[in-house]
Amino acid sequence: MMLATLRPCVVLALLPALLLMAAGATAAEPDLVEQGRRMYVDGVRVSGKPVQATQNGGVMLSGPQAACIGCHRASGMGSVEGSQPVSPIGRRFLFAQEGDLVMANMDGRRGKTLNQTHAPYGDETLALALRQGVGVGGRPLSAVMPHFSLDAKDMAALKAYLQQLSSDYSPGVSQQTIRFAAVITPDVPDARRAIFKAMLQSALVAKNSSTAPRKRYMSSAASFVTQTERRWELQVWELTGAPQTWGPQLQQRHRDWPVFALLSGLSDSTWAPVDAFCQAQHVPCWFPSVGVPSAANSEADAAAGAHATYGLYFSRGVALEAAVLARELLDIKGKSAPKRRLQLHAGQAGAVAAQAFEQSARAQGHSLKSLTLATDAGASGLRSALQQVRAGDAVALWLDATQLPWLTGMTPPNGVKFYLSSSLTQTSTQLHLAPEWRSVVQWIYPYELPHKREANLAYLHSWLKLRNLPLVDEALQSELFFALNMMTDTLQDMLDNLYRDYLIERAQDMVSKRESGKAEQESRDRHTLGRAGRTVVNAELAHATTATDASNAMATQRRAFALGDSTGTSIYPRLSLGPGQRFASKGAYIVHVDADGALVADSDWIVP
Repeated sequence: MMLATLRPCVVLALLPALLLMAAGATAAEPDLVEQGRRMYVDGVRVSGKPVQATQNGGVMLSGPQAACIGCHRASGMGSVEGSQPVSPIGRRFLFAQEGDLVMANMDGRRGKTLNQTHAPYGDETLALALRQGVGVGGRPLSAVMPHFSLDAKDMAALKAYLQQLSSDYSPGVSQQTIRFAAVITPDVPDARRAIFKAMLQSALVAKNSSTAPRKRYMSSAASFVTQTERRWELQVWELTGAPQTWGPQLQQRHRDWPVFALLSGLSDSTWAPVDAFCQAQHVPCWFPSVGVPSAANSEADAAAGAHATYGLYFSRGVALEAAVLARELLDIKGKSAPKRRLQLHAGQAGAVAAQAFEQSARAQGHSLKSLTLATDAGASGLRSALQQVRAGDAVALWLDATQLPWLTGMTPPNGVKFYLSSSLTQTSTQLHLAPEWRSVVQWIYPYELPHKREANLAYLHSWLKLRNLPLVDEALQSELFFALNMMTDTLQDMLDNLYRDYLIERAQDMVSKRESGKAEQESRDRHTLGRAGRTVVNAELAHATTATDASNAMATQRRAFALGDSTGTSIYPRLSLGPGQRFASKGAYIVHVDADGALVADSDWIVP
C-alpha cells in the first residue's frame, strides 16, 4: 500500500470506537482486522471488489497490483523501489505519538535514521494520504505512492489492520533477550550432531560475552540509542520417532518455549515436516543444513499461493542437483549423448531426488527409466539392479552416505556413465570411490570448487582453531558459521524492529550485498594485516584462554596472507535472494575425480 483520501465524517470517526464497545475488547473487531488484511495483502475491498488506484498521475492499478504488501512488505516495514525508500507504515511508525523514538533501516545505502518526524495519523489524515497522496504534515507524498479509491468501510478496515501491524515484538523476544531453537532430526549421525552442537554452544558463549553488562557492543549510534543488542538464548530441539510425529513435537516445544526463529538446523533425511511447522506457525527457519528442505521441488512451488515464506535455505538440495543433472544431460549432443537415461534410488531423500529428476527430464523431452531400491537392499540389491544397465546409458545413482559403500567391491558395467549427488553422500571435500569407479563416475557438486573457496572459508578455519574445534564436515560447518553470522548482522540491521516477517525481508534484501561486502572486507583485512605477519584473527587473540589458542591463531595468520581474494563467505560460489525467494544458491557443477584424487570441474556453474 502506500497512504489515501477520505472526507471526514462522524460515522467514520465513531466507527472504531463503536466496534470496540460491541466487542467488549481493547482491540479492533477481528472481522474488521481480517477485512483490512485482505486489502493489504490481496488488494480486495470490504465489498469483495478489487482495490482500484492510480499511480504516477495515471497508471491504473487493480486488485493485487494495488495491494499494500507489494511495496510495504508483509511486515509493513517498507522497502526500496529503485532509489526511492518506501516508508514503514506499521503501528509504531504511522500512529506513534510525537516524541516516540522509532527507527528503521529500509535502505542500507542511507544508514539507520530516525523515522518519527510527523504527528500521528488519524482518520482524516490517513484518508487524505491514501486518497490524495498528502502526508500528515500537508506535504505531498512520493509520486510512487498510489491514490486509492476507498470508502468509509474500507478505511476503517485498513486502519484497524495497520494499527496492529508490527505493533509488538514477535514471540521469543523481550527487552533483554531473544530466543532461538536449533532442530536436529533423529537420522543425523553422532559425529555431525556433536560438532553442530559444539559450534552452536561456542558461538552462543562468544555472542553473549560481547553483550554482557558493561561490555555491550554497539555497531552504530542507532544501536546505542535504541539499545537493540540482546542476550541470545538457545535450545537444541532433538526430534525423535518417525517424520509424521515431528510436527506435534515442534508444536509442543514451541508452546512451552516460544522462539523468534529456528537458527539453523540439521537433517540427513527429510526436513519437510519442520518446514511445514515453520510455515504454519510463522516461525522463520534460518538456513538449516539439510538436503531435502521441503516438499516443494522448485522456487515457484515453494512460493505458490503465499505472500510470505518463513523458510530460508542455502539451496533446493537434492532437488536442485537433480535439475542440474537433467540440464547437463540435455546439453550432451551427438555421439556422446546417452542412449538411455536411468536412475536408481533408495531411501526418502533419494526418492525426492528421483521425483525431481523425473520431472525435469520429462519437461525437457527426455525419456527416463526409474528403479527403486529397498532401503535395506544393500550391495546385492544394487548389483541386481545394475544388471539392467547397458553400454551407452547414463545412470543417476541417488545414494546417501550410508548407501555409498554398496559400490565397494563391485565392478561397474562397461561403457556406462554414472552420476552421484555430493550433498546426499556428504562429500563436499573428499569424493571417495574405489579406483575402478572413479573413471566412470561424475558428481553433481553444488559447492564452490575447493581451490577457489579456500579464501572464502579462511575465517571459519581460524574460528575453529581458536576454539579447538575439529573440522569434521566442511559443508555443514561452513553453513552453520554463515547462519550464525548472518543472523547477527541481520539483527543489528533490524535495530529494535524485531518482527519475524521483517527478519525474512531483511535477509532477502541483504544476502548478496552482505556477501560482497564481507568478502571484500575479509580480503582487505588479510592483505593489510598480512604484511605485518598478522591477520584479522588477531582480534580474537585477546579472548584466547590458552597457549594453544594463541599458537593456533598464529599458524592461521601465517597461512592466511598466501590466500587469494575472497569472493564470498560460504562454501557456495554465490548467494542471493529476492523478495519471496527461499533458496540462495541456484546451481551446481558437474565434476570428476582424477587419478591423483583431485576434483576437476567438467562444466561451468549450471543454473537449471
